[in-house]
Amino acid sequence: METGAGGAGTEPGGVTENVQKAIDDLRAAGEKATGDVRSGIDSAVAHLRDASDSASAKAQDQVATWRETLEKATDDIRRELGRLAVRSQTSDDALDELAGEVEQQRRTLSGEEATPGAPGTPGTPGS
Repeated sequence: METGAGGAGTEPGGVTENVQKAIDDLRAAGEKATGDVRSGIDSAVAHLRDASDSASAKAQDQVATWRETLEKATDDIRRELGRLAVRSQTSDDALDELAGEVEQQRRTLSGEEATPGAPGTPGTPGS
């Protein structure tokens, strides 16, 4: 479940990775199973895929809603939402990625060119 904002759905140990592992485990079991057991496993795989697709779509819709809200928000509200986003992070990697985004935005606002390979630069790790 790749999201446009940080790729949270693809981080190691993330929901998408865990669902994919469950699907892979079920498929491996299904290869050894026969009859009704195999049908049940195939059905479980289909249900997991449907649930994963639905969760991914809902997450993408939520991100789009948040972006729209931010576009309409005043500077004070944007700052407060930014603070909340930072405080909600649970890993150093996430904070490093946000710090890179902040530095990239500073360069953009000041008219500086982005440094290739710098954290927060689109297309590089940490962006």
